[in-house]
Amino acid sequence: MERTFNKNYDPKSVEDKWYSAWQENNIYKTSNDTGKEPYSILMPPPNVTGILHFGHVLNITLQDLYIRWKRMLGYEACWFPGIDHAGIATQAKVEHLLKDTEGLSKHDLGREAFVERVWDWKENYGGTILRQMRRLGVSCDWDRTLFTLDEGASNAVRQVFIRLFDEGLIYRGKRIINWSPSGQTALSDEEVEHREVSEQLYTLRYYFEKTDGDNSAGNLSEEYLQIATVRTETIFGDIAVAVNPKDERFSKYIGKNVIVPLAGRVVPVIADEHADPEFGTGVVKITPAHDPNDFHVGRRHNLEMINTISPDGTLNENAGEFCGLDRFDARKKIVAELKQLGLIEKIEDYTHKVGFSQRGGEPVEPLYSDQWFVKMKPLAELALEAVENGEVQFHPKHWTKTYKHWMNNIRDWCISRQLWWGHRIPVYYAEDGSFTAAISEEAARQKLGLPPDTILTQDEDVLDTWFSSWLWPMTTMRWLEDGQKEDTPDLEKFLPTDLLVTGPDIIFFWVARMVMASTKFKDKIPFRHVYFTSTIRDGKGLKLSKSLGNSPDPLNIIDKYGCDAVRFTIIYLSPMGQDVKMDVDVKAQDVPSMEIGRNFANKIWNAGRFLMMKRDLVIKDVNIEGECRPLSENELSIADRWIRSRYNTTILKLKDALDRFKVTEYSKILYDFIWRDFCSWYVEIIKVQLDGAGDDPLYKHSLMKFTLDIYDGILKLIHPVMPFISEEIWHLTASRGNNNNTIESISLQAVPEGNDNLIDAELEAEFALVQSLVEEIRKLRSSMNLPPQQKLPVCFSCKDKIIVEFLGSQSGIIAKLAHCSDITTGIGLAKPDGAVASVVKEIEIFISAAGIIDIDKERERLQKEIKRLEGNIFGINKKLSNDRFVNNAPKEVVDRERKKLSDMTASLNTIKDNLSNL
Repeated sequence: MERTFNKNYDPKSVEDKWYSAWQENNIYKTSNDTGKEPYSILMPPPNVTGILHFGHVLNITLQDLYIRWKRMLGYEACWFPGIDHAGIATQAKVEHLLKDTEGLSKHDLGREAFVERVWDWKENYGGTILRQMRRLGVSCDWDRTLFTLDEGASNAVRQVFIRLFDEGLIYRGKRIINWSPSGQTALSDEEVEHREVSEQLYTLRYYFEKTDGDNSAGNLSEEYLQIATVRTETIFGDIAVAVNPKDERFSKYIGKNVIVPLAGRVVPVIADEHADPEFGTGVVKITPAHDPNDFHVGRRHNLEMINTISPDGTLNENAGEFCGLDRFDARKKIVAELKQLGLIEKIEDYTHKVGFSQRGGEPVEPLYSDQWFVKMKPLAELALEAVENGEVQFHPKHWTKTYKHWMNNIRDWCISRQLWWGHRIPVYYAEDGSFTAAISEEAARQKLGLPPDTILTQDEDVLDTWFSSWLWPMTTMRWLEDGQKEDTPDLEKFLPTDLLVTGPDIIFFWVARMVMASTKFKDKIPFRHVYFTSTIRDGKGLKLSKSLGNSPDPLNIIDKYGCDAVRFTIIYLSPMGQDVKMDVDVKAQDVPSMEIGRNFANKIWNAGRFLMMKRDLVIKDVNIEGECRPLSENELSIADRWIRSRYNTTILKLKDALDRFKVTEYSKILYDFIWRDFCSWYVEIIKVQLDGAGDDPLYKHSLMKFTLDIYDGILKLIHPVMPFISEEIWHLTASRGNNNNTIESISLQAVPEGNDNLIDAELEAEFALVQSLVEEIRKLRSSMNLPPQQKLPVCFSCKDKIIVEFLGSQSGIIAKLAHCSDITTGIGLAKPDGAVASVVKEIEIFISAAGIIDIDKERERLQKEIKRLEGNIFGINKKLSNDRFVNNAPKEVVDRERKKLSDMTASLNTIKDNLSNL
């Protein structure tokens, strides 16, 4: 097979080619009837309105990394994709589109026609993000894609509602809920984002009722209570004022009446623990229909609920002359009126947190409303137990505490939304006021015992989008898709899934609720591990967001750097549990840190191209055909055994890192081994070994096979995070055939097995010394500005005969890599006249540079090195003199610090001697 290993790596042509090949050949199709051990991941379904952002890039890369890794380990690795109907966001988008293009509202069309328009929009424009995800190389089984409004998923949603309704776990009631005036719908607590807002705090005068009953504005009592509020627009809903029963300042007023400013309503002074003596004046107004805490006070004291704000955010008829005004405009006018009447004691600047709709962006309005709720406590008990007993594990672990706190303080879930797009609530009402949940009108009549011709009306509201998403682990596996089937082959094979990758911001929205639903309806956990991703931020610490205008389009970054580069970099920079800062240039559509991944990809490419050129030259020169013999153990050089040991060490470390969900550690282990050990060292050593092999073609051929076998393993190790370049090079380095018209893919190859017997820690340490010596010589040469072609003699003065012998055996490699004319190694060697000196682990390095270097500059360099070592020694001495460190740190850590101190002190003394001898 003819290969074309281009000089430069072109990501775009490679990515387009291989993703098409993977899809055309169904490489990632999965089955529930294989004998393979299952491994499964649920893709968090992005909104149908969504487009790719950097949070998705990190999330999807993590999922793809694990699914590819487990597939290569031999698992039946199934990644379930899908998309969410996103009720509020999608309806808002289509409503705006209708208004902008046709000047119509949803009411002009009517419910049925409007919903048809939303479906049309979904088919034409929805799911863009799934198409964009293909650019990231995702290896899910696209045939399994589920939309949360698909018929099968909808059947399951209806059945769950009916079951919970029949159990009494779903109920309808009037409660204070979060209301979105712009979306005209209720929101759950988790859909409210609390932000710090600077406003003004108004302390109002609530005058006591006159004994003669005349409470007109001109006939006020002389005595009043001071009550502080930000929301003056709600005073028309005041039903009482409260003081703490333990607050002696106000005990004498309990049972008396005061007059609500402007409203003129006579309300009682009540005693309730809700009033905090330490906050404000110690007296609070009670507005049960407009504050969740006041609502509970109102229920405790059987107070009337007066709603003064309409669903559109304007004041209603209960606000008198202010009726019809927007709530914030009304606040200004009410304050002006209060000032004019002398009913304001004082005005102060006040900073506090206000809830905002995550969807609409406006401040939410606490509203007394008739809604549908799920009783959460019975469901939370099972879900809490699953985390406490370790069945479900969070990474990082600290999220477990957050989860437990929320579960132990859980409130009922408001699940009704005043929308048309979504799962319509399956409740039917009869004219006599009776109602029930049922799969159809006919089923509802049967449950209610009504005649077949009885007129029923279905509830107008739809369910919260999360009510379908909490069933995701089951609906993706076709649970109840026909409304009846409880068990499916997919559920048997893949539930519980193994990993969920998601953002910590939806731990309550989604993660907790999935655990509740799965344990409730299947008596199984939905997933074993939850990986909470980092948040991607810009250089100023702000979350990357298109709305903030601080985020480049990820597709532009992929176009510029290549998909593999973006995937690798974002993993490399994203330690678990820590937010990630990246410098971004929105104008230039650039993220410069992506150079990390691009340079790494180019390094891997160039190494492969060089090795294939060398291999082909060897074959061509000696006309070798067929498989060559492997190198015998005796033929392996120290460098060969070293790279083999490092390779096997790397494999075991990689597996351990991924098992512990340390993906950044995985990327750095890969980077260090491939870039430093393999490319920068061993590939250079291969040149030396080939040059020194003379006329031994069989050895050269075997040496290249040995090297390319390791390189082949490297490609498999990087494949999970860099799928495209690894696939391309894997096909360039050997002739890959077809099986049953299906292409061979590195995706389906086995991950290399690490062999403990081939790991030689002592040899790795010895060779690390060679690396340190070469790097130090290079550093010294650089400080002298010596060109590579100017080779100088080097001496190593050692204290150990074994080291002398080892360095002697590696002198050819050291000389080649450090540009030495010759190398002398011995014990206690004297420093040559005019030599530049340094020390590495008590080995003195002398570079004979008489007449070559500037003595003054060398003296300055040594003085800087002395200063650096003295600073390090001071720091270590300070640490070792700290009893808490010495007594509490692991023994090996303390010993390591002591060894560092000893080595640095020896090096310092040697450099001081070199300086004095210069």
